Amino acid sequence: MIMSTSESEDVTFFDMAVAVCPECGTPIAESGWYGMDMESDVECYDCGNVFNMKKNATDRATLTVVLSKNNKIKRIGVEEKIDIEE
Repeated sequence: MIMSTSESEDVTFFDMAVAVCPECGTPIAESGWYGMDMESDVECYDCGNVFNMKKNATDRATLTVVLSKNNKIKRIGVEEKIDIEE
């Protein structure tokens, strides 16, 4: 969903989740639907360990992404925090 805030800015949203690699402790950010809703496995870019994103999630939020008139990212902010089901 994209909303216009002015003639020179559009706003879109991104669902993001954060998990921590159980092997090395590196935080990993991934699309919320991919990591949480699909319960996908991800690979740690630091140690190469493959783990389940949902089982190791620490946070999830909807981000607001403000775009310039040529669709370049201008600002990113937290729109809404999403509770992680335990």
